[in-house]
Amino acid sequence: MKKVTIQDIAVEMGLSRNTVAKALNGGLVSPQTRQAVVQKAWQMGYTRLDEKLLEEVQSGSHPFHTGTILILSNHVQSQFWTRVLSGISNAINDEGYRMQLHMAEPSDRDGEYVTKLIAEDVKGIIFLGVFPVRFVKGVSRAKLPMVFFNSPVNAQEYIKVGDIINLEGFYSMGSLTEYLIKKKACTRFAYVGFAEGSRMIQARYLGFLNSCTCNNISLDERLHYTHPSNHKSFSGAMVEEVIRDMPYIPDAIVCEDDDVAKYAASSLLKRDPQAIRKVIITGFNNTIESDFFKSDIITVDVRIEELGRRLIKSILDRIKCPTMEMTFTTIATHPKFL
Repeated sequence: MKKVTIQDIAVEMGLSRNTVAKALNGGLVSPQTRQAVVQKAWQMGYTRLDEKLLEEVQSGSHPFHTGTILILSNHVQSQFWTRVLSGISNAINDEGYRMQLHMAEPSDRDGEYVTKLIAEDVKGIIFLGVFPVRFVKGVSRAKLPMVFFNSPVNAQEYIKVGDIINLEGFYSMGSLTEYLIKKKACTRFAYVGFAEGSRMIQARYLGFLNSCTCNNISLDERLHYTHPSNHKSFSGAMVEEVIRDMPYIPDAIVCEDDDVAKYAASSLLKRDPQAIRKVIITGFNNTIESDFFKSDIITVDVRIEELGRRLIKSILDRIKCPTMEMTFTTIATHPKFL
């Protein structure tokens, strides 16, 4: 019979190996996490479990789970969102909570279905992405602490009911664009990103525009693709159409994030295999895989897993002190130049 390892326990619980090792060896973790890990190790037959630690945990009266955090998402799976959820999951486990993940349906316009999902032990709600105000107001009737990652351009209704956390984009995208102008001698730019889709994406677009203006770069409006045809997001098919229909190939294609940047690279390769070597493409979020064919995409670094942990800290602070003033937090990001 195969011996149970720390890695086995980590996989079973959805925790990092480092967290499990700390819990079993006297490291710095929450009492709830230590209790859960020790109990799971005992159940799985981990042979190196310290008997005194097991006895201490089993005699404790503090329950592991203290409640559930509901995570609402409206995004298709991507590396960025998967890593955000990983950070959230690890932080929730460390704090002794459960995670309930729900993909919101467009048909649930008033949040009625989500409201019915909320069990008695749900302590707070995290919204991953931009949701219609009508939906948010509907869910807010549950009177639970709420935290939003990203917000509409006009975030007035959001800030009335919860805390907002955004990624900084104006200065990082402005710095990235200035690098293209001064270090890469780019003068002809295309931009692909839903400028009005959210406050975060709008900031990236404005940072790009500001840098071009400050450096006296004249922009061709025909190369600004700021509204996807579905009014939601740029799909791979839409980016391919954008690249195919460009009146000419620019020096650089600035994209709202890494997913769009990868779509743009693949589409440019189809249009002109020679141009792909010359055109600079930029993204955002630092999720370009090492084996992607275009390895010189310039991106902006985001500590994605730590972002997930920050969201949990924010919701737990709101749970502990619901009368605090609502906050609007912007997390720093950093361009990764080649």
